[in-house]
Amino acid sequence: EQPNSDQVIADLGEAFINAFVDAVDGSRSDYVELRNWKPGWFPGFTQRFTANFLHERIWDRLIKAVTSFEGVHIVDREPVRELRSGTRYLIRIKRHHPGDRISAYPTESSSAFWSNSALMLEGLESFSLALGYMWDADIRAVGAAVLSFRDGKDHPIWAIQLHRDAAAPSGFTSAPI
Repeated sequence: EQPNSDQVIADLGEAFINAFVDAVDGSRSDYVELRNWKPGWFPGFTQRFTANFLHERIWDRLIKAVTSFEGVHIVDREPVRELRSGTRYLIRIKRHHPGDRISAYPTESSSAFWSNSALMLEGLESFSLALGYMWDADIRAVGAAVLSFRDGKDHPIWAIQLHRDAAAPSGFTSAPI
């Protein structure tokens, strides 16, 4: 049975989700800092460069935060960068576009990763998740942290935005996209 967003949040745990939201928030600050440092460089930056910069910053911040978490395994062998949470979830960092599209080079392994409809043995299910951020291409800005579950890169089953909220018992809130 496919997991819903509440189940995934519970399975990943509050500490992991908070580390992820902090990584996105921190990368947004890093991006603004770079932009303020060299504003004349930005008109020449491609969307790909910007996406790569943000991916590097999110990855670095998240890995530093979760490296000691029990049950989290880090795979960092280019070109594959993913996290495994227990045996249930495989996680990659992705920029989310309007309509909850993500970009992924259409290789056979990428297609297999994002396909969550494969037959699995009961109790041995493994699901792929996209953690990332909403990207506003018009103003070239990082939006909210996003967690999505999909059946193929262009077919979201569900997606939620995650926001820091000190008043919430978990430290964050979530809302469907």
